Amino acid sequence: MTLVVAWTRKTNTGRELWMMSDSRLSGGKFWDYGPKIFGIGRSDAVIAFAGDTAWSYPLIVQISSYIESFVNLRDRAIDLTEAQDLIIEMLNESLGFVSGAVDQLLEMPDCSFIFAGYSARRKDFIIDKIVFYLNRRKFGVKSARKIGGELFAAIGDKSPVSAISRRISEKDKNSIAAKFKLDMTPSEAFFEVLSSNRFSEIGGAPQVSKVYQSMNQRHFGVYWPPELPIEQQHIYLRGRQLRRFEVLDHPWVFDPSSGRLYWHDFSPDELRAKAEAEKNAIADLL
Repeated sequence: MTLVVAWTRKTNTGRELWMMSDSRLSGGKFWDYGPKIFGIGRSDAVIAFAGDTAWSYPLIVQISSYIESFVNLRDRAIDLTEAQDLIIEMLNESLGFVSGAVDQLLEMPDCSFIFAGYSARRKDFIIDKIVFYLNRRKFGVKSARKIGGELFAAIGDKSPVSAISRRISEKDKNSIAAKFKLDMTPSEAFFEVLSSNRFSEIGGAPQVSKVYQSMNQRHFGVYWPPELPIEQQHIYLRGRQLRRFEVLDHPWVFDPSSGRLYWHDFSPDELRAKAEAEKNAIADLL
């Protein structure tokens, strides 16, 4: 149960790649605490999954282990496009080690991935879906769509993915500009779908990651939940709420309701002042 979107956008200083997901894991229960966007052991790419975690988590671990184990892959001597080909080869080889399934259907992966990053060779971003083709019995690539000259891809459960696509199509259709700009439209659509509470398939705090043309990627904290006033919201990172004195290694935190990054003061004095204000607020209620 998942919703993942990835897209590129133009800024005043260049272009960048965004990826967002929800945080809900399921399997007889909902657990709104699961990381779904991962680095792969090199700084120019991220990967996210949708589908059965019994398949997707072990495969993502294999991907990161594979990249980290070989210096040419890890240090980007091999371009991202070639690295993607090698990853898919490795994923297909891994299927040969599946055995003892109680049902033949369990030998077929029920998962998909979005693989995204910046290719130095192409001097451009790539966003591809890695999907399992049942008729071929192997993983392969499905390219992202182009909307307004930018790349866009979504994976996950059918209902929320369709809702995202409809919102973006409506925005495109109703645009008065000569050429529709994707910009932060996927973020707006993602926030609307996730916070609507209409889809039990998705839940938890959004997860946000970016890849830059400098071939560096970063995970961002997110202010959540949206129904609380901003000063009462917590910061979540990759699905987990930060504890009071946990400090991110960069100060920018994403606000999904505005679609903007804000500078957050993580200094000890600021954290202590906030903790003291919370304590006083509770005391006033007693």
